[in-house]
Amino acid sequence: MNRLDLMIDEAGRTYTTGSSALLRSLHIERRDFDLTKYLIRNLGFVRFRRIRSDARITLYPKFLTRAAYEKLAWIIVDQECARHILEHVEDSALMEIIPGMDDSIARLGDLASAGGEVVRADFYNEELSLRRLNGTRRLAPLARLMRRWRAHHGSAPAELDRLFADPGLRGRAMVVRMLNDERGIVEYAGNGFSCFDSGWQRSVIGRDIWEQPDPSYGHRVAEAYANTYRSNEPRLEFVEAAIRTPGCSLRRSRYERLLLPWRSRGASFVSAVSVLRTSFSTDWLI
Repeated sequence: MNRLDLMIDEAGRTYTTGSSALLRSLHIERRDFDLTKYLIRNLGFVRFRRIRSDARITLYPKFLTRAAYEKLAWIIVDQECARHILEHVEDSALMEIIPGMDDSIARLGDLASAGGEVVRADFYNEELSLRRLNGTRRLAPLARLMRRWRAHHGSAPAELDRLFADPGLRGRAMVVRMLNDERGIVEYAGNGFSCFDSGWQRSVIGRDIWEQPDPSYGHRVAEAYANTYRSNEPRLEFVEAAIRTPGCSLRRSRYERLLLPWRSRGASFVSAVSVLRTSFSTDWLI
C-alpha cells in the first residue's frame, strides 16, 4: 500500500480524511473551511498519511489521547514504514524525522504524556544479548570495542584516548576508575552527550560518577558501573531515560549502551559507550 490518509479521533476511531463517513460522524453536511486542521487543533484528531515508504503524522500533542495514541501505534506497526515524520499542526516547519517503528511509537508516547493521558517512566533499561552487536551496522563501533576487549582480555592501554580513538566511540564514551563496588571517579568523558551543557565534559573529570547534573539519572548511571565492576562481565543494554539538567528542558534519550570492565595501571575501570537512537527536548510539547 503506497498511499493512505486517515483521521483518528480522540476515541481511537478511524476515518478516511475528508470522507462522507467523517462528516456524518461530526454531523456536518458540507465543509467550507479547513476541517482537517480544525479537527486536529481543537478536537484531538490525529492525521496519518502514508506516502510511499514514509509516514507523515500531524497532531497537536497536548490533545493526543491514550485511545488515539494506541490506535496510531497499531497503524504504525501495520504499515511498517521506513521513517515517520511528526508534524505539529500549529507549525508545519516544526517536524521530527524518526526512523524505525519502535522509536516512533515511543516518541508518540512522549507526546501523549503532554496531555496527561499517558504516563511515561523516567527510566527504563533492558539487558540485551551481546549477539545483537553482530550484523547491526548502527552498533558496529560497539562491536569493534567488544572485539578489542576480548582480544586484550580486558587490559586497557595507559592512554584512555587511544582506547576510544574510533570516531564512532569518542563522542559518547565515559570511563570511570572504580574505587570500590559502589563508587568511582570519572577519568574520561566524550563530547557527544547533548543532554548536558557544553561545560559538562570538562567539569565531570575527576568527580564521583554519582555527581551528575540530574541526581536521579546520576544514581542510575552509577548503579550500572557498579554492577559491571562487581560482575566483571560485559553488559549490553537498551536504555530510555528522561534527563533533567538544571536550566534546560527535560530531554528524553534512547540508546544502546555497552559496559565493559577493564584493568590498567594496577587499577580497575569500567567504560560505557552508547549509540544514540533518538534524543528529544520537551520544548516540542509546548
